[in-house]
Amino acid sequence: MKEQSPMPFAAETRFAVAIARRAGLAARESTSHGLVETKSSFADLRTATDLRVERLVRDAIRAAFPRHAVVGEETAADRRPPLDGPTWFVDPVDGTTNFVHGIPHVACNVALWADGALRCGATVDVTRRSVYWSTAGRGARQGRRLLRVSDVAALAGSVIATGFPYDRAVRADNNLPEFARIVPRVQDVRRLGCAGLDLAWVAAGRLDGYWEQGNGPWDWAAGALLVREAGGTVTTYDGTPWRPGDETLVASNGRIHDELLGLIQSTRAAVFG
Repeated sequence: MKEQSPMPFAAETRFAVAIARRAGLAARESTSHGLVETKSSFADLRTATDLRVERLVRDAIRAAFPRHAVVGEETAADRRPPLDGPTWFVDPVDGTTNFVHGIPHVACNVALWADGALRCGATVDVTRRSVYWSTAGRGARQGRRLLRVSDVAALAGSVIATGFPYDRAVRADNNLPEFARIVPRVQDVRRLGCAGLDLAWVAAGRLDGYWEQGNGPWDWAAGALLVREAGGTVTTYDGTPWRPGDETLVASNGRIHDELLGLIQSTRAAVFG
């Protein structure tokens, strides 16, 4: 019998899960979030825990994969990295505002881009101690449980999630027009404050869709692969497949995607021309 070749990116997937678990433990064991700073606006927060956990993950990646680039939320120079080599995307504390206010809905996200595509990733639900992970072509899982997107077929029967830019107070393109248009046409909208878990819950079938703008690739990369590997669809607002560096994202079970995307596009055309 011919020996089977090893699963592509198996080692990287195991590493992503292990280091995401370590990051989640470090965040969970922080008895105090420490220093609180603002970044791009008064609503964009950074804590000592963000910095400490990102350093932990970055050091581990550099030790395990010294030729790979690392793009972390707290130290990235550019939201649109070149993607010309293996690149890890790291969000050490996804949901920092929740974390600062003691709201138990926080994640750590780790994902690898290589050979022109997302290859593997992991999102840890810090409070619930649950790991969502995926490898390209091998499906998405929560622990050992295989994930599958929901079968809701119409937007009117869907529960979807969204978020808003940190500079929404001074920015006209702030998702409020889209939100106002979509809310009356769905079963409900959730604003949970953690993009990584929003996407993980789309992959798990708990949410039927999600849209947002202005996040970095560290917020979305792991979750985008989860949704795709669970059978869903992930695009930009213009309908092209999402890639790290794109500044808009729509994720869904696939069945409601065109309807949701159409509402976003028509609203933006009416408001912004």
